[in-house]
Amino acid sequence: MTRRPLALAVAVLLAATLANARVVSYAPYTDRISVPAMGLRLNRHFALVETTLTQFVSAGGQGQIVLYDSRGEEEPRVIYPQDGTQPVFDAVAVRERGDEPAMILATTSATKWVLSVDAGKTWKTVAINNRLYVSTSFFADTGGWYARNRYSNVRIGTQEFPFVVVTTASDGYRLIAISNDGATKQLMSTPFNSPINLLGSDIDHNRFLVRANNEIDIVDIDGAKTFAGTAVTGLVEGWITSSGSAYVEAYVSTSDISLWYYANGTKTFVAGTYDKSNPSAFPPPPSTTTTTPFFSVPTSTYEGAWMIKRPNSAPTQLLEHHAAGGNHSLIEHWSDITAPEVEAIHPSLAGDKLLIQVHRQRRSADALFKDPALAVWHVGTPAPKSYDELYLSEQADKGFLHLDVDKLESGDVFVFDSGRGQTGGCTIQCVSAGGGGGGDVLQEWGVVRASLAQHLVLPGFGRTAGAYGSLWRSDLSFSNPNDAPVKVALRFVASGDSLAVSETKAVKIELAPRELRLVADAAKELFGMEGGVGALFIDPDTGASINVTGRTYTQSSNGTFGYGMNAVDIYAAASSRFPVSFAAAFQGSDYRTNFFMTDVSGRGSAASFVASGPYGDVQINSVPMDMTAYGVLQRNGLGSLLGLTSSSIGALTVKPTRGEAVAALFSIDNRTNDSTFFPPDLSTGTTRTIPVIGHLAGANGSEFRSDLFLYNTASTTRFVSIEMRSWTSTNDVSTLTITLLAHEARMVPDVLKSMFNRTGMARLRIVTQGTALDNSVRVTSRTYTVDANGGTYGFLMPPLNNFQSASTGDTLEILGAVMDKRFRTNIGLVDVTNSFSSLTPRARVDIIGSSGTTIDSFETTVASLGGTQLNDIFRARSLLQDGQPVMIRISPLQGMLGAYAAMVDNESNDPMYFAANLGAK
Repeated sequence: MTRRPLALAVAVLLAATLANARVVSYAPYTDRISVPAMGLRLNRHFALVETTLTQFVSAGGQGQIVLYDSRGEEEPRVIYPQDGTQPVFDAVAVRERGDEPAMILATTSATKWVLSVDAGKTWKTVAINNRLYVSTSFFADTGGWYARNRYSNVRIGTQEFPFVVVTTASDGYRLIAISNDGATKQLMSTPFNSPINLLGSDIDHNRFLVRANNEIDIVDIDGAKTFAGTAVTGLVEGWITSSGSAYVEAYVSTSDISLWYYANGTKTFVAGTYDKSNPSAFPPPPSTTTTTPFFSVPTSTYEGAWMIKRPNSAPTQLLEHHAAGGNHSLIEHWSDITAPEVEAIHPSLAGDKLLIQVHRQRRSADALFKDPALAVWHVGTPAPKSYDELYLSEQADKGFLHLDVDKLESGDVFVFDSGRGQTGGCTIQCVSAGGGGGGDVLQEWGVVRASLAQHLVLPGFGRTAGAYGSLWRSDLSFSNPNDAPVKVALRFVASGDSLAVSETKAVKIELAPRELRLVADAAKELFGMEGGVGALFIDPDTGASINVTGRTYTQSSNGTFGYGMNAVDIYAAASSRFPVSFAAAFQGSDYRTNFFMTDVSGRGSAASFVASGPYGDVQINSVPMDMTAYGVLQRNGLGSLLGLTSSSIGALTVKPTRGEAVAALFSIDNRTNDSTFFPPDLSTGTTRTIPVIGHLAGANGSEFRSDLFLYNTASTTRFVSIEMRSWTSTNDVSTLTITLLAHEARMVPDVLKSMFNRTGMARLRIVTQGTALDNSVRVTSRTYTVDANGGTYGFLMPPLNNFQSASTGDTLEILGAVMDKRFRTNIGLVDVTNSFSSLTPRARVDIIGSSGTTIDSFETTVASLGGTQLNDIFRARSLLQDGQPVMIRISPLQGMLGAYAAMVDNESNDPMYFAANLGAK
């Protein structure tokens, strides 16, 4: 491979200046079960087979084919079938080149083959009467150029013959080229006792690598066949070089994987799990715990191979092979003694870098899972030292659908599929101070979009007069976890209606290494604003990540009251096939509801609403919700705008019809004017833990209660299991099953007392009964104190997503609390596991000051299956430096814990919730 010194020097410089890794937030494209189509990862468009069912039927998928634009310039659309039926597919494939319309091939279990050459606008029947030969259901994605093509008998062809397939019937197998007019051309046939396997092609897709009749052959698009060499056994995958030689990888078992080079009718061993060129190397090494101890992918030119080799109890190696001119050259680029479990590698088209994808075993409250971590490696540099954590519940066949490694570091969007099946979440191992995140993720599985570049938005920010003489203002807490300074661009966009051009203001700040910074009344301090409310867009330097939390409040004669809000990654947004809900949207006659929606697509967004109550969906007025590019739309008194009565109790579903947007809802007590911020709900398709609910007296005359909100978004009845377990008594546990009617929204006031007849503090574990793929039931809660007049001062207490619990070796980070004598800050810790352990959960708590140094550290225990609240922690620890922002870091030493912080105004008793988010390595 030709090396370019200047490009290499730039690559090394980029690698050297990259900041610490972070936990990457993301948003699913759809809330439906989906199976991706095969296609080039560089394609702009990709297709999913999506179903409304709650279980997988076939490896090819069941449902409708939906075409997506990775650039986000086009809305997703159902392209086949459009009559609402959901056929079972054997395979779907997409061919796309440049600006040409995508070509799509689909074949069903009913032996129906259809082809579109205009991106799904029209379809023609392909004259094939036999089914696709599906040779294996094993399709672990180890990288390379194509998604879901490993061991596939569908391959991408030329513009004239866009697809080549293998079919099977009682009389044998056929290798068939499908032309762009739907006609077919048979390239090869074999009897029934000699299957044909398609291994791959050359870079131009004119020649195809085939195993049949115990030999490896090269078959061109005209049917001419060239003998390459004797066949290898096992599952096979390969590619053809420009000279007509070939690489073939053979997978026999996890201990027997090898790469062979075919030239002039002979094959030569390249590399593998053991040296097959040396007979004395037998027997092979013992089985490993992974299916990928060795794998290979073609270089960008198809003239060589990139390989990962992971021997047992030995370093992980990155190798490269070339055989130009018959001179075999095997290069070791690095050998990493930390032995990362590399599961896939993805070359750049320029050939000067690779995306290294590793997986790590992680623990959740109920199971063990693995999830991917990512690092861009530049040719000529050492092995990556840190990885960005994508952190979603992966299955064996996960992989990228859209990926351009050349553009990845500059922030290009990538698309990743977690694989078939969905279960609970996981937690990170071996973490240290880094960019925390993920608390904004609403669904931890499926096909998701994300970016290695961080772009944040605070969807409720400003300085404005409100009802009853209030003056709302926002404080900002910044955390720079990097060892280098970070410049941050801040852009304020004022809310307005869809026809107005929103006011925008922009400034830049620089955060010192490891700095924590509090900016009080930030709209005035940073932007010189006396009035205005909207969203704050936050963009750190490329390659860097930060954490930002806002506190929005108003001052009264009885103290302050308001809400805390973490900045949200713009990729954690709702879109046209991923609606969001708010189970606590409408809380009755004593409350009003304000709603914000911020476009993050850059092309403008639109949305529709569905309001639901105790008896299902309710008739509502039509309210326009259209936003300009990066615009912010605010709707105050949403219930009355929708035609609901002032006493209505119910939920809200927001269904974007265009663009991507971040939605935020605020429920305001009319008696106290206290506002509670609600992000979109989490589903209970996997068990969710609400760390604490309560019915108890607190400090300074406070009386705390908790309301529970449930919402069934499905059109049929659902059954929900709710387990209450006391924080203080392991044996005090009660489980109820409730029935939610179709589209029912239910509010359970003072849930601990009214539903379980308990007082004190307890945790809730909530799950929808039945299949784990049912995400229809949503849940959240609010904890509040009641004043003498019956008014409430409250805060959000949502269920934890899978980024918000941690086990040994993990770190949870809480940003937003301030050491201020006007407030008391309580830290809550709760055991989130499902069964008793004789090993007492234990954690270290570090208080990090504004300079990034630890100003206090101590250990505490938590009762198994219970919880503990460390009240007024700064005063208890004699930390009374007025106005200093802090980071609270929770590091479990034993067990699995969730955490939160509540900063309570000593005068108003208003509590403000700050979430704990997972830190990155």
